Amino acid sequence: MARKTTAPAIGDRRGRRRAAQQLDLFESPVATDLPNWPDLPKEVREALTGLMVRLILEHARTTVSGAAAPP
Repeated sequence: MARKTTAPAIGDRRGRRRAAQQLDLFESPVATDLPNWPDLPKEVREALTGLMVRLILEHARTTVSGAAAPP
């Protein structure tokens, strides 16, 4: 006799991931007390952009190599 498989119960959430949400950094902010990107001083925007680039590149390096890159 063939064995039947059953679908997981509705409440069983193991193995499921919530969809990632993309934060829009350049449109109106979620919180009303945060400044809009264009309202920030040029130096602050440049510093934040540099930090974001550094973070992305370091993440890409660790993702490719599988180990943390030296500081």
